[in-house]
Amino acid sequence: MKLKILIGLILIINSSYFLFVYESPPTINAENITESATIPYQPEYNYKQTINDCGPFNVAAVVRAITDEEIDSAQFAKEIQWRLPNKYTLPWGLEKQLEEHGITIEVPNLSPLTNHEKLNYLKENLSAQKPIILLGKQDNFQHYITLFGYENDQFHTYNSLYNNDENEEKPGNRNLSSKELLEFWGNGGMYGFYKWYAIVGS
Repeated sequence: MKLKILIGLILIINSSYFLFVYESPPTINAENITESATIPYQPEYNYKQTINDCGPFNVAAVVRAITDEEIDSAQFAKEIQWRLPNKYTLPWGLEKQLEEHGITIEVPNLSPLTNHEKLNYLKENLSAQKPIILLGKQDNFQHYITLFGYENDQFHTYNSLYNNDENEEKPGNRNLSSKELLEFWGNGGMYGFYKWYAIVGS
């Protein structure tokens, strides 16, 4: 009960922030979408997270991809802010940590878009070599993953729950079809906030 009250208070405090950030949906330019996209990410960087540390582990992955520097995911987990008592990290914590490491971010309002438009938004940014962190739901828990590219109907993702690589030479360690990705992503969010949540890094 105390945890729910705490979460509610945090979300209320941040409500003005979301009203400011989540304005009109982005404009999508189909001409910028390439046939496929790959953001280089070394397979040895597919680190498996410690308990409830998917947030900082995905922040570290984005920083690696953009700066091409090896960094310590465990250290990111120690330093990240906006964590709940169970170690869940609110999205604002990821945004802040990315900015602290010199990453420019965009947090778009994607809820009004159709599923097709949402996928095109992802593809347009991946085509521009911008990795994207998504908040979704896996095994009945909220979970962050990072997109590093796509080809045909498959999105290349880093999922920190796994340490084995199932997508071979593609970046990340898992491929998700558009349908699988939308199902994961569409079930994300907390108490009505963070629905269709994405952080685009550059």
